[in-house]
Amino acid sequence: MAKKKITRAKAKPCSPACTKVIKFITNHSVAANLGISIPPYTKIAGYRHINIFVRFTQEDAVEPPVDLGVIFAFDSKGAMGARRYVNLEENLSGPQSTNFIEVSGNGTWHGSPHNISTYVARLPIMGPYIEVFVYNRAPVVRKVSVWGYLVS
Repeated sequence: MAKKKITRAKAKPCSPACTKVIKFITNHSVAANLGISIPPYTKIAGYRHINIFVRFTQEDAVEPPVDLGVIFAFDSKGAMGARRYVNLEENLSGPQSTNFIEVSGNGTWHGSPHNISTYVARLPIMGPYIEVFVYNRAPVVRKVSVWGYLVS
């Protein structure tokens, strides 16, 4: 009896790269000295990197920033979710908090008349699901948006 040769179909890489936009939070009011997240966990399996854009209202260049927290998990309920992680790549300045991505409002401020700050964090995908949260370190309410750009 002849045996059939079983071959596994090879997945072809995207050309150009596969991309996707995720809108985690859009123009959400975040109270002073408060952190929030807006579930659910979002499936990101199959991508290699995520660029996370954070935009928030800021009246003055020296105001405290809005910090970003990222949780990678194994399922949509947050199984084994970790918000404390260490990225050992060369471009990581030390010491870096493993709880939040801390970016000062200085240097990201767009100034008058826009009065917003924007920064982007590029991370390797460290799990098949993701959720983000933000912490407003300023003593005032802020409008915050967090969007992600996934790249294969």
